[in-house]
Amino acid sequence: MQSQFKITREQKEKLKPFLPNIDELLQGTLRDFLRELDDAIIGELGGNYDDTDTSIMLQKIFDEIYDQN
Repeated sequence: MQSQFKITREQKEKLKPFLPNIDELLQGTLRDFLRELDDAIIGELGGNYDDTDTSIMLQKIFDEIYDQN
């Protein structure tokens, strides 16, 4: 089933390790999807809530998906 919002195949593949239920999330709303992605970003922050390479990569994808829609 097609998602209700725009996401590239590459973005989806990069997010799979962090959002194991991505296919299910893509059937919901953009708002709910971005909320789950935000939770994943927070989960990848460092010990003092510092950015990590992974959290930066996830934030970049978050911003791209937001802008695409």
